[in-house]
Amino acid sequence: MILNKNKFRKGSKIRKNSVVVAGGEFGDEGKGKLTDAWVGKFAKKGRVVVYRDNGGANAGHTLEFENGKRIALHQLASGVFVKKAIVFLSKGMVIHPSDLVEEINQVKIVAGKNTAKILIDEMAVLALDTHRAFEAVLKTWEEGGRGSTAKGISPAYSDVLLRHPLRVRDLANWNQEKIEKHYRLYEALVKGLGADLAKVEVSSSSGKVMVGKLDMFIKRLKYFTDKIRPMVINSTDFLKKNWADEKVAFVFEKAMAIGLDARWGIYPDITASDTTFEGIRFSSEGIIDPDEIEKRVIVLKGTYMSSVGSRKIPTLMDNELAEKIRTDCKEFGATTGRVRDIAYVDLPAIKFYRKVSRPNFLVQTHVDVTYPKTPIKICVAYKIKGKKVDYRPDQEFLNKVSPVYIEMSSWDGEKVREAKKFDQLPKNAKKFLNYLCSELELPLLAVSTGPGRNHWFECL
Repeated sequence: MILNKNKFRKGSKIRKNSVVVAGGEFGDEGKGKLTDAWVGKFAKKGRVVVYRDNGGANAGHTLEFENGKRIALHQLASGVFVKKAIVFLSKGMVIHPSDLVEEINQVKIVAGKNTAKILIDEMAVLALDTHRAFEAVLKTWEEGGRGSTAKGISPAYSDVLLRHPLRVRDLANWNQEKIEKHYRLYEALVKGLGADLAKVEVSSSSGKVMVGKLDMFIKRLKYFTDKIRPMVINSTDFLKKNWADEKVAFVFEKAMAIGLDARWGIYPDITASDTTFEGIRFSSEGIIDPDEIEKRVIVLKGTYMSSVGSRKIPTLMDNELAEKIRTDCKEFGATTGRVRDIAYVDLPAIKFYRKVSRPNFLVQTHVDVTYPKTPIKICVAYKIKGKKVDYRPDQEFLNKVSPVYIEMSSWDGEKVREAKKFDQLPKNAKKFLNYLCSELELPLLAVSTGPGRNHWFECL
């Protein structure tokens, strides 16, 4: 019997009321603001789940309120300030309990009781002070950790691959034997690198803390476990029920940009989790097919790019313009405070990340960042010894390329901030945006016109 192959070929359905937001460059594109905006929009119509599927305390998504107050979110998704929302921290994340509790407290100071409900997948991995201590000591041995945020992210994810992770459920059910075994393991690892785990000082959201001896480590961990235990759930039924109900909106927030993915990023400035849309399939244990998400969005900074770490982008600016943008746009890492490098728009890199992530919509932020009589430079190609070459995420290769630029006229940034729809943007801004959409072969879904929560509009 010969089977009819076409009978089994079914395309992915489209799940309405769903959007995923990812950075299309090297981070700090404004993902958090767009996530917050869509959560607020969906919440006006009904229930909305805000889903974080990767990363941990290494993320830094800054929101600016109308009163000028700014807050950087790390483990919480950006929709946490929308009361009707449910913020779900998934299996794909690594959770630092004390930092999470402190972050929740800071959110409550800003918003009082007008915050989202928070749920944590019991299968999420723990990223503890033991991981941060190991990472800190390892940095004295290996240069590869220079791009690290010192939040213990890589060691926590490595525990999964080495088959000895601690998960949130180990705290919720308080498996002390397993927790003590974890401490002893990292005590031995750190000792092997010439340090005493108990005396290693690590960063936390409240400042520097000592890891401490086992009894102090256990006491501190137990205190914060009691705070988060009511939020911990087995997520299977929750996800199945809500994903099947298209009246419930889903907004997925990727923690880091696609340019930081371990497979697609520039080594060693990579992160340990899956920064592409495909990570959602894993973190939901296959319940959610990312190809079914209605709007798969990559966010780009409009008139420039930024980068933090040791990577050297071929289009880096090293002049007064870079310093002006850095100052005006507060280009410092939200998690680490590190100074960000400023670069001209790099189309070869963006096209590469567009290809590996497979989005179907584009969002442009920072469109208001222009200066009179200062043209917008766009790298449209690379050359090596006069021959055109494609982008590769390899620093040695990128060190050899020469960028080929075009220039476009700037526009009035103040007029951008006043715009409420695409037609109200300055002529040169519209020309610039249309050019990028054409080059990337993506429709423009929305434009961010300034730093505030309300500085944005949709185009479709």
